[in-house]
Amino acid sequence: MSHIVDIHTHCVLPSRDDPFGAASAMRGAPFGRNTISNFRNLPAVSYAEMTDFELQQEVSAKAGVTRRIISSPFAAEAITQVSSAPALHVARHGNDLIAAIVAKSPSNLFGMGHVNPLDRGQISEAERCMGPLGFKGLLVCSSWHGHFIDNDEALPFWEWAEHTQTPIFIHPPRAPIGSDQEMGQYKLDELVGRPFDTAMGLARMILSGLFDRHPKLKIVVAHMGGGLLPVMGRLNFGWRLGSEGMPERAKIKCRQLPSEYLKLLHVDTMGFWAPHLKQAVEVFGADRVLYGTDFGPVPIDPKEHIDIVNSLPIPAAQKEDILWRNADRLFGLGLGGAENERV
Repeated sequence: MSHIVDIHTHCVLPSRDDPFGAASAMRGAPFGRNTISNFRNLPAVSYAEMTDFELQQEVSAKAGVTRRIISSPFAAEAITQVSSAPALHVARHGNDLIAAIVAKSPSNLFGMGHVNPLDRGQISEAERCMGPLGFKGLLVCSSWHGHFIDNDEALPFWEWAEHTQTPIFIHPPRAPIGSDQEMGQYKLDELVGRPFDTAMGLARMILSGLFDRHPKLKIVVAHMGGGLLPVMGRLNFGWRLGSEGMPERAKIKCRQLPSEYLKLLHVDTMGFWAPHLKQAVEVFGADRVLYGTDFGPVPIDPKEHIDIVNSLPIPAAQKEDILWRNADRLFGLGLGGAENERV
């Protein structure tokens, strides 16, 4: 049995409805098949592939992808910045839309919900996602309106996620850290800001001791960990030097060398650069890297990522792990039978 499972795909069904009054702030201007948006003075191209479900299915199948996990990373986080509607209502609406997409092709699609971990009131929505909606995991942004997910407000969510063993996919927000500092140029918010929003979120989770309190969390990080790996040496020397005498808020609280916590993380393959993927496999291990493409908003043929995986100097069995078995185990997709389940 052979599969290719893409854990990182996004789709939005086109709609004229605006239930939260956010259209004026979110709307873009047509440019050919695409749309140019300018959310928070950050110009971006919304590619037609993002809303063309049939095209996504066709391109993915042609590339060899047999299963996809569908999610929506920005809708709830962005809409709640410009709408007065209750955040829980926004999250519920977005998750219902994901469920509607999965229902279009349940034989090869799985859903992933989206909640704000800083809002304790959304744990009930997380339970609905993993229960009645039948989703396989939850996407959370590495920051929410400028606040990072290691904060005390998020602790009930992390306790719930560990207790329920819910897979959590960490993805950067629409407007990342530093987005107000000339990142409206050259698409820097997307190309540099987002990976380092991820790095900041993960660094804070490590240094705050969150993983000491919750070592059994099931975490997958988008974009090969974003900008985390390049700063790991700095996190390590900061821990070794210590923070005695500093204000309480500035003290490093993790018990181990920060790089030791990498063994608790999984990452996807999205990045389109073989040297980085080779490093991710070396650092995280072939059993903790999962095939993911960001296809839809990033309309580059998913086969490029498959080719990069197949070019790695690793055994064929490990390539198969990356392309589907790791996703099957982590998300409980039921593709490989009982022998493939993680105990």
